[in-house]
Formats: sequence, C-alpha cells, structure tokens
Amino acid sequence: MAVNELDLLVFQMAVESVRSLCLSFNDKAAEIAARSRGNLLFDVRNDDDAEVQRLAAIRYRGGQIGVLALDRQGLISRYCVVDGTFSRFIAPLENWTSMPVSMQAKIDVTHHAGLFLGAMRNAGHMLGD
Repeated sequence: MAVNELDLLVFQMAVESVRSLCLSFNDKAAEIAARSRGNLLFDVRNDDDAEVQRLAAIRYRGGQIGVLALDRQGLISRYCVVDGTFSRFIAPLENWTSMPVSMQAKIDVTHHAGLFLGAMRNAGHMLGD
C-alpha cells in the first residue's frame, strides 16, 4: 500500500471514529488530526455557502491535506484528501489561523474559504450527495 493510500485510510478511519462524538467541529477536527498524526492547519467559517458552514484542513507528511466540511445541519458531511494543488487556496487560511486573535478579528477570510471550497468543487471534491 502506498504512503498516500495509507494516509487516506488513516484519515478516513479517524473521521469515522470522531464524527459521532459530542464535540464542537473545531474539537473534532483537532481530534481527527491527533488520531491520524496530522497537523490541523485551519478551521474557518464559510458563511456564504448554502451547504457548507465550516471547513478544516489537516496536513500530512508528503504534502497530503485532509479536508473536512461541516454542513448546515452541523454534521461532518464531506471529507477528502488532496495534494498540494490547492496550496494557493490553503495558504491564506493557514496564515490567518496563525495570527493572534486580535488580528484575526480585523480580517475576514470568508472570501478565501469560499474560493477554496469552489476550487475543491471544481476539481470534483466536496460535491453534494
């Protein structure tokens, strides 16, 4: 089994084991990152989308990124693993997350979250059921 396939399998198992826990989305994303040995890059609101209210990304070795989407009903409804193709969309969200809260409050990343989700959908990821 290739490293990328193994990362995907571990990510999927972590998502499935955490998705029904009574935790906030941020806590679920952090727990998935911990269980799958990844680094949580960001967890951001996505208020401008009719289906997805939050997005989170987890970085794995080899440049793989696990992406989680929280739907409007409050469930982790979609997830996938992508490669570095989306790094230009991820970078602004990751940078915002690394800022102090006082700076985050002054910067709206909703547009960046929407661009990332749009790029994911255009590539065939995060599509509705």
